[in-house]
Amino acid sequence: MSSTTASPSAPSKHMRRVVGASVFGTALETYDLYLYGTAAALVFGPLFFPDSDPTAATLLSLSTFAVSFVARPLGAIVFGHFGDRLGRKQMLYFTYLIMGISTFLIGLLPTFDTIGVLAPILLVAMRFSQGFGFGGEYSGAVLMLTEHAPPAKRGFYAGLNNLGPVAGFVASSGLFLLMNTVLTEQAFMAWGWRVPFLVSILLVGAGLYVRTKVTESPVFKEQQAKAVTTKPGLPIAAVLRHHWKPLLIATGANISQFAVFYLFSVYTLTYGVDELGLTRSTVLWAVIIAILTNIIAIPYASALSDRIGRRKVLLTGFAITVVWAFPFFALFNTKNFGLILVAFIVLMISYSFVYGPVASFMSELFPTSVRFTGSAVAYNLAGILGAAFAPIIATLLMATYQSSSAISIFMIGITLISAVAVLLSRETRDLDLNHTDEPRATKGRP
Repeated sequence: MSSTTASPSAPSKHMRRVVGASVFGTALETYDLYLYGTAAALVFGPLFFPDSDPTAATLLSLSTFAVSFVARPLGAIVFGHFGDRLGRKQMLYFTYLIMGISTFLIGLLPTFDTIGVLAPILLVAMRFSQGFGFGGEYSGAVLMLTEHAPPAKRGFYAGLNNLGPVAGFVASSGLFLLMNTVLTEQAFMAWGWRVPFLVSILLVGAGLYVRTKVTESPVFKEQQAKAVTTKPGLPIAAVLRHHWKPLLIATGANISQFAVFYLFSVYTLTYGVDELGLTRSTVLWAVIIAILTNIIAIPYASALSDRIGRRKVLLTGFAITVVWAFPFFALFNTKNFGLILVAFIVLMISYSFVYGPVASFMSELFPTSVRFTGSAVAYNLAGILGAAFAPIIATLLMATYQSSSAISIFMIGITLISAVAVLLSRETRDLDLNHTDEPRATKGRP
């Protein structure tokens, strides 16, 4: 079954299996990532950088958080290369193992008080390993959904993969919150923070099993059959030489969603606790509740992109983000839990209108022969530009200007960059995934 011949009524059992494997796997991978982000904002500073003043310790801790994003493009190139040459499915096993083992080992790391400067070095090494694995994980999972889905529902199915990060964040933050609630401060800092990291190893086996139930992408198999007589080249070289424009567009389109989410999920923890004097539990609860709205908003936005186009939905999300940047902090600064929830939920709705359709939009920009490499490199370059340094920049802006307005302006600026990238692109909803060089419109689309 190829994307050009699949009907909108593709086998429901088959698609449920693909959706389950992709979403479940991505959920566990992002559990690892977000767990680190929460710990970097709340506990890694005093445990791994105790000789620094509080602000410096937070900055150093968030810098280790950024290391993952630096490693991701390298992982994207490596796994993208083999994903485009050997298949999408095989690479997802490797990325899963790398991330699961790295996260487990973080839970075993001795702190600065035990082994001195070696502690943060090992922490950085594990974070780098996490990023390397995730460099191929997300895009591979998205492609499995995109390339299995019927054309008329491609945006919807690709967007469903992005429910995985929602589940991963809620699970990691919820377990972190539970440990912080049931333990004393001393016990939590001594060993309680380790439990969520150690639990991740129990999930690795389940994730690997789920992924064995999914077949290789039909679009990839069709392309591979056509390419039997051609001399294979390096996918990354082909992307840089022939597909640099979609690479720039896909990268630019993703910058905003990365920055918004990591400002929301990581920096708000630091801001709420250090600047507003709120408790960790208060901010975490607000973040978790707001992120749960993505369970409805992401599928809705993804399905809407199948009806009216990817660009219109993406631009709507950017517009809401720009309008909400100042009210977000104004409501947050009231310290009223109800108003904080309103601020957080609206921001997450705007984020969903970008994060849902951008999965299919990004995949559709590249031909099958370099789709894994192109989409993975673009996604992870955007991670560096949008997410890796966003919490650090926000922390520095707050320290410099002593006002959240500077952070709002930063959020608006980076969102406008993504909006321009999408405006410079063409609509991708009706493209044929089996195109080899230039996309062509699919026929018979409802």
